[in-house]
Amino acid sequence: MISASELDARDPLSGFRDRFVHNSNEPELIYLDGNSLGRQPRAAADVLARVVDQEWGERLIRGWNEGWLDIAEGVGDLIGELLGAQPGEVTLAENTSVCLYKAVVAALRERSSRRKVVTDDENFPSDIQILRSACRSAGSDQTVEIVETSAATDPTGALLDAIDESTAVVSLSHVAYRSGRRWNLKAVNRAAEQAGALVVWDFSHSVGAIPIDVAVEGVDVAVGCTYKYLNGGPGAPAFIYVSSQQSALSNPISGWFGSKKPFDFDYQSPPAEGIQRFLTGTPHVVSAALVQPGIELLLEAGMDNVYKKSVRLTERFIDLCDKHLAKFSFEIATPRDPASRGSHIAVIQAQAQAIGLALINEQSVIPDFRPPDLLRFGFAPLYIGFADVDATVKRIVDVVEGGGIDRWKDNAPLVP
Repeated sequence: MISASELDARDPLSGFRDRFVHNSNEPELIYLDGNSLGRQPRAAADVLARVVDQEWGERLIRGWNEGWLDIAEGVGDLIGELLGAQPGEVTLAENTSVCLYKAVVAALRERSSRRKVVTDDENFPSDIQILRSACRSAGSDQTVEIVETSAATDPTGALLDAIDESTAVVSLSHVAYRSGRRWNLKAVNRAAEQAGALVVWDFSHSVGAIPIDVAVEGVDVAVGCTYKYLNGGPGAPAFIYVSSQQSALSNPISGWFGSKKPFDFDYQSPPAEGIQRFLTGTPHVVSAALVQPGIELLLEAGMDNVYKKSVRLTERFIDLCDKHLAKFSFEIATPRDPASRGSHIAVIQAQAQAIGLALINEQSVIPDFRPPDLLRFGFAPLYIGFADVDATVKRIVDVVEGGGIDRWKDNAPLVP
């Protein structure tokens, strides 16, 4: 195995690491949260100072005519570059749950004669709750069918068998939040199209880590958060993508910013054209502006380069786990084929929560825990290096051999 130091020395993306904030009081910290929150880009501080101190502090309400109204669409177009979308097909809106609700209700109304929504048991629980809410709100007898793919020998086959002429919508997380398994976009989209159904994707665990081309892969509708691999900050607004070919889809939560001329204050105003019709209330300004620096870093690095490094980081982690952790009953839960996974690796261990807490509190490694026995390690290629991978596995061994499990087995944090 090539040494980590040699790989880091050869890494064409190594310079991006210093363009993120690292706490000088924790120089040994390795941040591998399974990307529920990415690191802060250094440029975000400049954006915050400009928007808060200059634009809000000095220009006050004049800011709306001096660029604030353009932020949601402008940042949306940058995300569109990552997704292979056309300008005007992506915008920032509310959080992922609300964006998903809007997209699914819109799709259900377009397929109102069909009664079934198909998802899988690896989908994010909140997404499934939203799907059920959308069915209730669509005003029909549509119901959610949850396909059990987590234990299936052929997950894709199990899913596709459930898609038929009664299916209105298929809604999936592109990369599963627990296992890290990745769906084949083109295969699912093709099967749904042949059955006459629409697919609504959640890109939260893939955008910014996995190359996506919505045009080539036939994606019609997608949503996603911006605070994971896009590094937009805690609670950053989500995005919604609707292909220009789906012009019949309408926003089920219509409001003034989704209308054609919002400042006419006309309650009978027709919807705006393009993706702006999926806006509702006043757009975010401060938090939306903070999303831009992380996206610009990814575009500068190039998604192909980001993905190549992701594969090498995750492969190295899996190899080292096999060599050093299997004897301690650690089991890789993520597909070993890079084409079938995202950029986080899920590891099963009966004492996962205690190990995670020991890593955080004793070893300066931050993973995350998902009940009952899963640790996730997220590899963000712009600020994670190969030496981080090696050090993480060594520190896990130190926790297990050094009694860390016993010290932390009775602790349960509010946020796992």
